[in-house]
Amino acid sequence: MVDTPTEVELKLWVAPEDINAVLKSPRFADSLHDPTRETLDSIYFDSKDRFLRDHGLTLRVRHDGEKRVQTIKSADAGVGLFERSEWEQTIEADQPDISGVKDTALGQILTDEVGRELKPVFETRIERTAYHLNGNGADIMLTIDEGQILAPDSSQPVSEIELELRQGHPSDLFRIARDILDIVPAQLEFKSKPERGYDLADKTALGAETGYDPELVPGTSAGRAFALIGRACLRHLVANVSAMLDRDEIALHQMRVALRRLRAAISLFSAVTSDDRLEAIKTELKWLAQALGPARDLDTLLSEVIKPLRQQHANEPGFTSISNMFTRKRLKSYRHAQEAVRSARFRSLVLDTTEWVEAGPWTVSDDPLKRAYREMPIDAYAAEQLSHRRKQIRRRGRRIGELNAEQLHRLRIQVKKARYAVNFFSSVYGGKKSAKHSKKIKSALMQLQNSLGRMNDIVTHKALFSDIITNRAKGLSEEQSRHRAFAAGLIIGDQQAQVQKLRDRARKAYGRFDSAKPFWKSPDRLIAAPLEAPAAEPPL
Repeated sequence: MVDTPTEVELKLWVAPEDINAVLKSPRFADSLHDPTRETLDSIYFDSKDRFLRDHGLTLRVRHDGEKRVQTIKSADAGVGLFERSEWEQTIEADQPDISGVKDTALGQILTDEVGRELKPVFETRIERTAYHLNGNGADIMLTIDEGQILAPDSSQPVSEIELELRQGHPSDLFRIARDILDIVPAQLEFKSKPERGYDLADKTALGAETGYDPELVPGTSAGRAFALIGRACLRHLVANVSAMLDRDEIALHQMRVALRRLRAAISLFSAVTSDDRLEAIKTELKWLAQALGPARDLDTLLSEVIKPLRQQHANEPGFTSISNMFTRKRLKSYRHAQEAVRSARFRSLVLDTTEWVEAGPWTVSDDPLKRAYREMPIDAYAAEQLSHRRKQIRRRGRRIGELNAEQLHRLRIQVKKARYAVNFFSSVYGGKKSAKHSKKIKSALMQLQNSLGRMNDIVTHKALFSDIITNRAKGLSEEQSRHRAFAAGLIIGDQQAQVQKLRDRARKAYGRFDSAKPFWKSPDRLIAAPLEAPAAEPPL
């Protein structure tokens, strides 16, 4: 068994017709050396219940002529995004040889029963061309993979450029990736071939994908924890691009959720990640949020507000008029959102933000205070943040019945950040009691956020429909304008009738939150005192 070093790599999706443009460009034509070409046929094995995948591992047997090479890789979607532990050995047959995996990650979890159940799940057939790319003190392998992923009754093309760091700093990989983006419209790829293979084999719909919260181990540094969370958020964002471009409403929503989660993480870890690139990153994330926001808002308005009332008042022509008007606006907003996601600015945003998360100035800052925060155990850092967020909500929440619309909006933002903080940090604190208290706090925050969010929407909708009543639209007759104004008035009335009920729900949800015990406090845990006062935070 050969224990190979950890890989540090980036993958870029590149259209097949664009690969030659990269190779022939002045930037790379004279910099690529010692090409090697291989045909790689690999079969991936797992049990029927996907035991290996669920434990963050892949097992493959690669055919190289008469030679068979067995490879085990860590494949966790978060930890293994840019770093993968890998174990290889030459075997005699086409089937895996599990007799020699004792010293690998697989050997630590493999049972005889699972070993007997290992079967082929999918395969990859790849034509690979690899080059050495030297320069600026870095040694990088640039590999072009073209081929297919094959599963029963389905297949998916592969066309990607992989950059693997042999010597140098991770920022060297991003520098090369940025050069490629300057030549062709490449996209940073977060899913590995095995993940895509499992999707095909399991017939996972190629639609919207939800996010996940990486497992944070107690004692992990706050800097490492942020990197894991940031990776998960960026993966969540990019995973929904294809479906969003096909007008999948849920995928658009998931992209917005990914953005909110990432912006919340940046806020929660502001003491760790503050550097001279942070404001530029936040500006670009805000741009994307604003580009995606109107389309999603109109989806919600049409489906949750206008459609139910239109069904109740089927004989009112004003509802048809209003529905058609907002449907046209939604179509325009979707086109704007799609243009943003197809743009070079979006591709650069993803690459630049990923580089900042992985290797930004904050990761190497020698400032004593920043370094202290970066190296603080996540148990202590999370407890500090959760306590601070809880205090903020309790200060405003106890007066929830008296708050005006603007104050309720600020409370909603605080609740949203606290909810993400609880989701991010729950795994740090084990035990049944902590899990029970965490579940109660999550539920209360979700109900509180939903109620406050609906009240905020009502304020926005009131202004929107009041404008319809006040200002007659061009191209409408006086009668059509009256019908539309009447329908707008019915919508305002229906919305206003919900306010008190929503405020009561918010008050009850706050009461449950206020009475819940903090899951991050326990007699045997030392909570670090804050090192400095938290900075003011902009809304998400």
